Amino acid sequence: MLLLPFAVAAQTKFGYFNHDKVFQQHPQYTELKAEYDTLVRRCEKELLHNENELTRAYVAFLDGQRDFPEPILRKRQKELQELVDKSVKFRIQLKKWLSDVEESMFAKIKQAVDEAVERVCLYNNLSYAIDLEKNCYAFINPRFGVDIDSALIAVMNEEEIPLLVPATEASDEALEKIICSQSEESATEEAAEPVTAADDAVATDATNIKEEATNTLPAENVVECDEKSEQETNSAIE
Repeated sequence: MLLLPFAVAAQTKFGYFNHDKVFQQHPQYTELKAEYDTLVRRCEKELLHNENELTRAYVAFLDGQRDFPEPILRKRQKELQELVDKSVKFRIQLKKWLSDVEESMFAKIKQAVDEAVERVCLYNNLSYAIDLEKNCYAFINPRFGVDIDSALIAVMNEEEIPLLVPATEASDEALEKIICSQSEESATEEAAEPVTAADDAVATDATNIKEEATNTLPAENVVECDEKSEQETNSAIE
């Protein structure tokens, strides 16, 4: 009985991948990354400008604080503190804005990777897929994995443990969609093939028929036909 879990584990087939490696191979990644890097450079330039203004204000305050009357000194201190607070707030807001923009720009690629992982796992009947970079399960096949939340809650409430069954119907339906989509793609590719292949086949058949007809004629008839054709050609030239 103790060997049973190990036997089941030995038969389990799973997948693993590097998320960033797959993510960066998406056709749109390079273009979106270039756009995002441009935004980052503009933001960094603005932050540098903001820091320079703060530095100038601070240096001016240090240079004049000994000569400032008390009311002016307090006013300049307050203005400098407000400028520091605004600078810090602006940096935080800009950092959050860049993070939101990055998430929005690359959301479709992330969704495409997640869908690709699911399709590959279902099509190859894998139990789950591990993201080696994040060290987490990127996908769990509902054919083999079971949600045990309800069972755990039942046990904590001292109720009878329910019998859990994998959601095979959902996974079968998803697999059927994958197979159908692949079939449609194959049919589209076949329909998109140029008609030159059919033309070549017709031309080949015509050539073969001509050769067969020529081969069935006696050699003298072939010579006569060639001589007659040559005479007609010469007459036409004259």
